Amino acid sequence: MKKLLILYTIIFIIVAGCSNIGGISSDNSTTGNDSTTGSNNEQIVSSENPIVYGSNTVTYDKTKQLHTLTYFAGDKYGNYTSKDSYTISSNNNAAAQSYDYSYYKQSAEELSQKEQFYERIRNFQLYAENAGLKPIEKRDDVLYKTAPQVVEVGTKWDHVYVQDFDNNQFKTINATCIAVSNHAYFFLEDGLTKPSDDKIQAITEAFDKDYEIIHQYYGTETDTDGNGKVSFMIYDFSKIFYGFFYTADKFKSTELPAGEKSNESDILYVNYNYFTQDEWDNRSTDVKATFIHEFQHMVLFDSRSRAGLSPNIAVWINEGLSMLSEYYGNYGAPHFNYIAGYFHQNQGKSLITNDGYLDYGLSYLFIRYLQIRFGDDIVKKIYASNKDGTQMIEEVTGMDFDELFLDFTKMILVTGRGITTDKRYNIDEFNGVQGSEIYNRNGFNLSEVIDEIYSRNTSNPLFITNTGNTKELSLYGFQITRWSSPVDTINFTGTNGVNGFYYAW
Repeated sequence: MKKLLILYTIIFIIVAGCSNIGGISSDNSTTGNDSTTGSNNEQIVSSENPIVYGSNTVTYDKTKQLHTLTYFAGDKYGNYTSKDSYTISSNNNAAAQSYDYSYYKQSAEELSQKEQFYERIRNFQLYAENAGLKPIEKRDDVLYKTAPQVVEVGTKWDHVYVQDFDNNQFKTINATCIAVSNHAYFFLEDGLTKPSDDKIQAITEAFDKDYEIIHQYYGTETDTDGNGKVSFMIYDFSKIFYGFFYTADKFKSTELPAGEKSNESDILYVNYNYFTQDEWDNRSTDVKATFIHEFQHMVLFDSRSRAGLSPNIAVWINEGLSMLSEYYGNYGAPHFNYIAGYFHQNQGKSLITNDGYLDYGLSYLFIRYLQIRFGDDIVKKIYASNKDGTQMIEEVTGMDFDELFLDFTKMILVTGRGITTDKRYNIDEFNGVQGSEIYNRNGFNLSEVIDEIYSRNTSNPLFITNTGNTKELSLYGFQITRWSSPVDTINFTGTNGVNGFYYAW
């Protein structure tokens, strides 16, 4: 499912280069996994520049600026809803500050629509697994409702079940095929103005290219309706999503629970509203990326179902894989907004969030990190794993999840800062200079994104402070604090599970 990311309160400007980058006084040894007893329980901490409960003497070049990263880890099979609090303060003559920052949040109505949809999907997936339902393997005569078997421009498809997000229920629409490409049929809801020829050409050519990319790096779809191609249904629905894949379409209608509907087709849904000229001018890359993003969801479902594995893997992994497919398709430019959105408004949220409130930027950054560190084969290993969640990641990487998470957070703090050349922590793909091929392909320079966000939050002590701050973290969440004046001692208190480390540049 490709979510619309809206950032109302900030304009992001990328400034090439970071003039204040320098070394630190500590060595660049490998981050490890030492156990240190905290105030309440045994903590997992970084072996280099750790911050543990109590008073910590910090040693660094005071001509540089100190940065701390606090994280909540150590319960790798726990729940993403687990939360812990901490207070971090310096030896400066002031108390740590709590600050109620008015982040942009989506409206309650938008969040309600999303969560209701995710809840419907979760309920159906649970039902299908408990009932032992099997997806349709191929078209046969017992299918009640499928797409047309012979399709050309002008072919009608009537009584298609689609989501009515405003009322949290299904409705039916009629549609007409407006384009046929090598690998897909494109249907448009009747009554809507047909997109211009240049838009249709853009999406058909893009998907034919991206279809091959998914087959190369991910897997293959099941031809559920037997008509030889994927179908895209472009219709008018709430702008909370660019598009979505609905798993019930892969099952026979006669086997579904009451109130559930299936088109018994390999069908994906795309939001018509982004084909208006103003939206297309601003979001055409996002629109084209939607087709490969949603196709990945379908292919993962089909590939794992055919292999006898559960197709219902953790949302944060599934969405990260779809965001990664956008990178493979060369749609990296909008990823800047997703990454910036995380650092601006969602720090502390759990990486392993498994519902509609997950952060797409964080999920993508983690899965992209795995792809860079372990290679492209990591995707097919995930597809083939018989585990899920953090256990799946441990299996496909061969690493303890806590150790991997600490490597990931250290990378976030130090990449591009001139601190280390270790490829686990200094990622060339995240350090591209604006205008370079690497930058254009990825769409962002990670250290510059973080610097931009912090430069726009100088009065918020959750971002920049000389005294400290108090914050709540979710399990496998983290928060970066930038210190505005030299610090000799950091005091760290809190509840179970939170720890940290520091660097300066």
